[in-house]
Amino acid sequence: MAKKQLTLEEKINNALVPEEQLYKVPDNWCWVRLGSVSDIILGQSPKRDDITEDEGFTPLISGWADLANNSISVKRYAKVVTRLSQAGDVIISTKTNIGMPVIADGEYCLGRGVSAIRSGVMDKDYTRLLLLHFEDYLYESASESSSGQVTGKTLQNMPIPFPPLSEQKRIVAAIGTMCSDLDRAEAKVQGVLDGAEQRRKTLIYGGITGKLTSYWRKVKGIGDDSWSLKSLSSKDVYESFLNWFDKLGYVRYDADTKEMIDVQARIPSLSEQQEINSVLRNLLNKEEKITAACEETLDSIGDIRQAILLKAFSGKLGTNDPTEASSLDFLKEKFQEQD
Repeated sequence: MAKKQLTLEEKINNALVPEEQLYKVPDNWCWVRLGSVSDIILGQSPKRDDITEDEGFTPLISGWADLANNSISVKRYAKVVTRLSQAGDVIISTKTNIGMPVIADGEYCLGRGVSAIRSGVMDKDYTRLLLLHFEDYLYESASESSSGQVTGKTLQNMPIPFPPLSEQKRIVAAIGTMCSDLDRAEAKVQGVLDGAEQRRKTLIYGGITGKLTSYWRKVKGIGDDSWSLKSLSSKDVYESFLNWFDKLGYVRYDADTKEMIDVQARIPSLSEQQEINSVLRNLLNKEEKITAACEETLDSIGDIRQAILLKAFSGKLGTNDPTEASSLDFLKEKFQEQD
């Protein structure tokens, strides 16, 4: 049976969101359902035998791990395409780490953990920023879903602010200017966090090799020859000092007997071991405070960015021109063109 053709009025009524508006927007904007102004392509995983590492096939976006830093990085490819994205589509993760919208730079096979948003009436950069703004909404929707992921129905019905197309472009430009300093700060802070584990390993290595206590030995009048080759299982090695070797993976155990395998290393006196323990605990405690401060800073940057996005999507950045034709009129024109 043929599907009933909707009238223009019915299409508009289905598109508009009269009661679920999250906040007030300018009079020449309107709230619509995402599915009314875009096509939503739900991902579907290829069969296992159709997945390969051969780059001659279509790149496969399996899930959030392939979306990072506003770019797409794939490791696998699809011999048989299940769902295909196009250049300009906005790809989002719909499972686990939800959101992470990225604009596709070409064709990709979409796996089950992602979906694509394709629109002829929304600027692609506006769409990406809009989905960033609504990540909490998507997380909440996923938590209420039995599958634990964002469903196609959720995306179809998601209420979004819909300004005129020219205003969408102005919003994108304004957000880019306002967030550029935030992006640079975030990258630097994230760089500090990314290097935290290597810094901890470097500190520990400096401890167990005596670099961190060279001045201590000089003050005490102790020479480097106080260090001697010993087994890590020796009674001359404090357990607390042995733990530093363990953290770097130098302590090994026999798979059958579970006993420590004999490993030889240069070991300092018991008093220097105590000093090393003290120095390392102090330095690593400072490192933990730095990490905590960086994480707190990233949270603050995220809050500031969301505040900017909220102002943008509620028409409070000062970019809106109230004399422009309304987005509702624009939407009516597009629906009429489809008939």
